Amino acid sequence: MENRRIVVVGAGIIGLCSAYELARRGVEVMVLDRCSTFDSASCGNAGLFSIGHGPLTKPGASWRGVRMMFDSRSPLWIRPSLSPELLRWLLTFHRHCTQAHLDRCLHTLCAMGWRTIEALEEILDRESIDCLYQRNGWLDLFRDDSLLTVAMHEAAAIAPYGYRTDFISGNELRKGNSIYRDEIAGAVHYVDSATLHPGRLVRSLASALAARGVSIRTNSTVTGLERDKSGRCTGARLASGEVVTAATTVLAAGIWSDDLARDAGLRIAMQPARGYHVQIDGLARLPCTGGIMREVSVPFTPMGSQLRLAGTLEIAPVGRPWMRKRIDALLTGARKYFHGIEHGHVTHEWAGYRPCTADGMPVIGAIAQTPGLYVATGHAMMGLTLGPVTGRIVAADLCGEPQCIDEEILRMIRPRHCD
Repeated sequence: MENRRIVVVGAGIIGLCSAYELARRGVEVMVLDRCSTFDSASCGNAGLFSIGHGPLTKPGASWRGVRMMFDSRSPLWIRPSLSPELLRWLLTFHRHCTQAHLDRCLHTLCAMGWRTIEALEEILDRESIDCLYQRNGWLDLFRDDSLLTVAMHEAAAIAPYGYRTDFISGNELRKGNSIYRDEIAGAVHYVDSATLHPGRLVRSLASALAARGVSIRTNSTVTGLERDKSGRCTGARLASGEVVTAATTVLAAGIWSDDLARDAGLRIAMQPARGYHVQIDGLARLPCTGGIMREVSVPFTPMGSQLRLAGTLEIAPVGRPWMRKRIDALLTGARKYFHGIEHGHVTHEWAGYRPCTADGMPVIGAIAQTPGLYVATGHAMMGLTLGPVTGRIVAADLCGEPQCIDEEILRMIRPRHCD
């Protein structure tokens, strides 16, 4: 393609990876972001680079959500509302919680998984990025023996795509590390995945982009899209009134992507889902790798000398105050699995919003009815993991290259089947 400027709206992992892959192809790129610092949902991620992981829309997930929504301390909490948009989102989400839809999603996500970890490792090596990357898998920890069958069934679903898993008994875990409590029955080890420090990755990637001549403008809130008389998107309009022109505008603005897309007459069926994390220092021991505490749905990742506890899905209007009880629930949950959590001290707390689509899959692709507009958003909790491969998809599309992933389930106009 001609070397004409592409503007990427959003400096989270999706936007930065897209800008990186475009810049490597010689494209002039500018990145715009509303924040003054790199503290996006990408930075607040649990730190699990969990390739082959399934979407939120799993069989039974909607009914479990209904049971949880009456307890504001539960892993999933939806603030009661009669908002038509929320009700439509919930209904669509429920319709997609089927085995058939999950199978279709896994087919795409498992293919993306291998490509995204390859892309990440190439970036880390090429740019000499130190983000505490460790490719030692993650653990699905559980206390209740009855969950073993469920956990092994989930592991078996991704085995046909080449993903490896092992079962580790609670006794084996404790033999190697005394942090694991006696109540832990065992874990499924997802061997091929990795852990890292998300904030370090995002900030290092931003530095690498600057070194490649990419302009990253922070404190630049995009309030709308510019369109010419033919309807083509010609750039982004800032809160200051400035118009940043572009041959193509890539919307990678997370939860704000839907509002911006409406300027082009588009609706992205997303809800903002707030997650939290706490960073704990001073623990005598750390887990051998990251993972998820199954019964309480709290991900954990060792990061240097600290342990990050993360998670929760809080679907509520943007801007409401943090809920202290949800932060406390992370620590309460961890005490059921790990010795010594009470002796550590919290060094950092964070909360941020993840863009969750109604069918559980990200939206990636050009918008046919609005030339010059491209969307890459809706990754929910999979943004960190799918960021590198999304960058490759965006760059391949915009540079006319053969596509590494070309699935209609990622496009703006979804297939209508969900049974």
